[in-house]
Amino acid sequence: MQEFQLRVVPIDNNNFALELYQCAYRKAGEKKRPSAKRIGRLKGNALIMAKQAVYDCLKANNYDPKTLNNSRKTPYIVSEETGINLALLIQTLQPLSKPERIANIASGITEMSNEESHYWFAKVSNGKKRTALKAIRVLLGD
Repeated sequence: MQEFQLRVVPIDNNNFALELYQCAYRKAGEKKRPSAKRIGRLKGNALIMAKQAVYDCLKANNYDPKTLNNSRKTPYIVSEETGINLALLIQTLQPLSKPERIANIASGITEMSNEESHYWFAKVSNGKKRTALKAIRVLLGD
């Protein structure tokens, strides 16, 4: 199973951003795992609108959502299933600003089946990132 890390990055006052990292597999014979690859960052209005999806992800991984604050230092370790949904959510919502579109896309991604989210994650991760993200936004944005 693939592992993801959700990290809290303090910004200013009591605000924070969330960054998602995809952890690399440790290769046979190596003592240390290669560094994690940053998937994306969610902050501001998009983070506020997608807060329920983030809380659901934390609950699915046995974390208390009340621990999500700007002073948290240790990352959340997230399973593959919820990590992929969160990766799609973060990458799709990053450039958006319209609240209605953000809400529609967030609910659409959280309602995706495991197979559907793996399909879209593979599309986004392997090559055609811009066109795949645009397709998700068009499909779920209205």
